[in-house]
Amino acid sequence: MNSRSSPGLRQWLMMTLIVAGAVFILYKIYQYGTFRQYLPAGLTVGGVEVGGMTEDDARELISSRYEQGDVTIFHGEESISVSPGDIEFELDLESMMTEADYQRSQQDFWAGFWGFLWNRPVEVEMVELRARHDAEELRRVLETIAGGFDTPAQPPQPVPTTLTFQYGEAGVHTDVDASIADVTAAFYRPTARESHLVLSPLSPVRPDMTLLGRLIVNHLQERAFGGVASVFILDLENGQEVFIDAAMPMSGMDMLKVPIVLDTYRLLQSSPSASQMNSITRTLLTDDTTAPNALLNVIAGQDNPFLGAQLMTESMWRLGLKNTFLAIPYGEGPVPGGRTTYETPANTTPGQLTQPTPYMQTTAEDMGTLLAMLYYCGQDAGGPLVAAYPDTIRAEECQQIVDVMKQNRIGSLIEEGVPEGTAVAHRHAWIGDTHGDAAIVFSPGGDYVISMIFFQHEWLPWERSSPLMADISRATYNYFNFDNPFLDSSRAN
Repeated sequence: MNSRSSPGLRQWLMMTLIVAGAVFILYKIYQYGTFRQYLPAGLTVGGVEVGGMTEDDARELISSRYEQGDVTIFHGEESISVSPGDIEFELDLESMMTEADYQRSQQDFWAGFWGFLWNRPVEVEMVELRARHDAEELRRVLETIAGGFDTPAQPPQPVPTTLTFQYGEAGVHTDVDASIADVTAAFYRPTARESHLVLSPLSPVRPDMTLLGRLIVNHLQERAFGGVASVFILDLENGQEVFIDAAMPMSGMDMLKVPIVLDTYRLLQSSPSASQMNSITRTLLTDDTTAPNALLNVIAGQDNPFLGAQLMTESMWRLGLKNTFLAIPYGEGPVPGGRTTYETPANTTPGQLTQPTPYMQTTAEDMGTLLAMLYYCGQDAGGPLVAAYPDTIRAEECQQIVDVMKQNRIGSLIEEGVPEGTAVAHRHAWIGDTHGDAAIVFSPGGDYVISMIFFQHEWLPWERSSPLMADISRATYNYFNFDNPFLDSSRAN
């Protein structure tokens, strides 16, 4: 036998490799044929990897991710789970799976087999998510969450022991409109299904004048003041008021010297002479009776203070201060047949609790309003005073009156309730049963008018009225200077 005609080891090895390779290829073709019954490798439907799955398995997986998986919504640190059903979220699985099947059926057999063989799947197109939800239901869900977790800013509260105001607490508000986009996106993601609501902080509001009024009333009740406390406070920036029995008729006392000076300036044709300026200063700063009567003569244009008092009264009424009058000059008695009093809206109201002198009367409201007119006139030559007397009163004259009143230093009443160095333009007054003080206070936190007149039958002790007025002045200062209150006192403790 010829040894050259018999297959050698090399030939056997080649045949073995060819046969093995053919068997391997046939096996892989068989495997790939089976694999082609499944969705193409690398295929994602709605962001979910479904390659190599049956259509039923893919449906179940996609549904579990989107329709059965809750979305976590964070309200600050709080988390709330929301079911897709709560917003009527629905997948369009039919159209997505139809497109996925199309991707499988359109894949070239041999190109797909080659990728399968080398574990390099043929690139397939991603099937986009197709779904819908009810936008109104989503908004309703977010509004429900906001209603349960939002907190309003808490208002400030008065502190009676110190006559100050404590800060309120900040709140939080859900901006539903700004939150919708991110929450919606969470429902349309297969993973990382959480969202954070857009929250807006609510700053605590500042105290309003109502709170100040309540603090004052409660303080008067706590101190058991047995008389009538008439209080008028005006915010000179926004016009808000505190009004506590401020229309009660009260004895005018030295407080009516302010309108006398104002009417004097109104009628002077030029700047006051040295003697007139001396009378103005003594009228505003002392209890002298001759100086205001000298100014009444200027108002009358003759030596007749009774006529001057009448003209000053008419001037106040023209300004709308209908409860303010001076019937008899200071230190004078009634003259036979002369006027001794006036009827006003205040003193003709039934059930009055005060007993003002019939000769000169005012109210805390009238005095506070007059000081406000002076302030506005001096600041910018505006306000009711200039409107009533446009050609006879000037801003510099109003400011001069205020500047003189700033020189009034008594160390008690309204002055005692503000820090040292605070400018206070005021006119105080007292008689046996009535004590009063009216001022423009120039504070760092805002300028304001405060006018107080206290009355008690028969006799009003100074040790009762003065501390109470100082307390009310302090509470008012602290309202306007909320962040830097005046605490240098033990009266409220």
